[in-house]
Amino acid sequence: MSLHHTKDNKTSGADEQLRTTPLLSLSVKEASEARKTGNSSMFPQYAFLGCRISDTSTLEDDDKNEDHFLESEPVLLNTNTPWSAFICGSQGSGKSYSLSAIIENCLHASPKIGKLPQPLAGVVFHNNTASAHNICEAAHLVSLGVKVNVLVSRSNYHALSSIYKKAVSPQAVHLLNIQPLVLQSSHLTAERMHRLMAFQESETAVPLYMEVIMRILREMAITGLPFNYSTFKVHLENEGLTPGQKVMMEMRLCLLESFMDPSCTRPTKSSAKQTDLFSTVPGTLTIVDLSDPFLDSSTTCTLFDILLSLFLSSRPEAGMLVCLDEAHKFMKNTPAAETFTENLLTVIREQRHNACRVVIATQEPTISPKLLDLCSITMVHRFTSPDWLTTLRGHLAGASDLVTSSDDGSKKISAAKLFEKIINLDVGESLLFAPSAVLEMDGSEVKKLGTGFVKFKTRVRLGEDGGQSVLAVRN
Repeated sequence: MSLHHTKDNKTSGADEQLRTTPLLSLSVKEASEARKTGNSSMFPQYAFLGCRISDTSTLEDDDKNEDHFLESEPVLLNTNTPWSAFICGSQGSGKSYSLSAIIENCLHASPKIGKLPQPLAGVVFHNNTASAHNICEAAHLVSLGVKVNVLVSRSNYHALSSIYKKAVSPQAVHLLNIQPLVLQSSHLTAERMHRLMAFQESETAVPLYMEVIMRILREMAITGLPFNYSTFKVHLENEGLTPGQKVMMEMRLCLLESFMDPSCTRPTKSSAKQTDLFSTVPGTLTIVDLSDPFLDSSTTCTLFDILLSLFLSSRPEAGMLVCLDEAHKFMKNTPAAETFTENLLTVIREQRHNACRVVIATQEPTISPKLLDLCSITMVHRFTSPDWLTTLRGHLAGASDLVTSSDDGSKKISAAKLFEKIINLDVGESLLFAPSAVLEMDGSEVKKLGTGFVKFKTRVRLGEDGGQSVLAVRN
């Protein structure tokens, strides 16, 4: 067996790159399948995401041929391979709409948009404490027959349950299941307990009681036994902490226990067998909505981080779609947010091995430039902040190459022109950056988007649109 590169090796490598591309045009799909040999399909599942309106070669000119591009350049999302996406833009620009279209593509099988023999399981992390009457838009997938489970804090269960049920279609409300988020003792480990007990503290201000807690957790870990919260509480009681130390500690414990099965906190009663809230089913969506006036952003990020690991540990074989909705509302400049970001980056780096697709939707691309560095797809909707453009230039290959001045006289798009195009994007339109996307053919070879980008229009959603603006006069 020869290990040298041959023509067959090159062909095999090119086929593998094409098979794992996150985005492809319909013409590329048809051309690649027309020349394939064998019975297996190169793209066993895919879905129509939107239309390419124009590319970087026409952005300097008036987009006179947009209608032609709209009809002839459908872009497909390859739901068979792991990828990651970053969606940003101002409020009302269409970013949540694009997120919902991606979720539809991955969870709902419809011949109108493509093929989906193996639906993914979806998880959306959502937090919107500032607006108590807004639900996660993804809940409207019930209008397509998709079962949606919503996990909420017990302290805000009744309020959110009422809001969600009123927001979705009455004909589909039976597919909506709202439950309190309840952790079992088996969901906790010494490492998770350490973070939960100290999640509101800065790295330089460790409370005195944490030394005792860390020692107890260390000793429990040494035994090799599964973590037991009741045993942990007994050890704490035996420490004889001062009243001053107990005050802050009890605040942490009370908040933690508000998310735990009450039977886990009582040593005399065994916990009955509970339904595993984190065991997801293909073709269903789980929304973790921690909108709660009693939870700050640090608490939210810590809980999201722990729940992410629980969901991934029980993901279905086909894979999982993990989404962060309105991420700027909880991904703030805190140690907890930084830890959550680092763990998300690890998931993205290992996405090929854990069959995971990650989508971050946010108004502000500045929440974590590292996410921009690693995401395979970036959709830039309309915004008006020059600082956001600076961030994109520093972390997107396409934007950086195109807005850098050239000394060789070659035609390149200026930063001012690019910014003008972003500001003038219509609702639902975006600039699409995806270096490994294949949207056109170069003779008989496929051509990657590379350092270019295209102007893109997200398709019309199949389900109800729950993100429309509330107007003074309604039709």
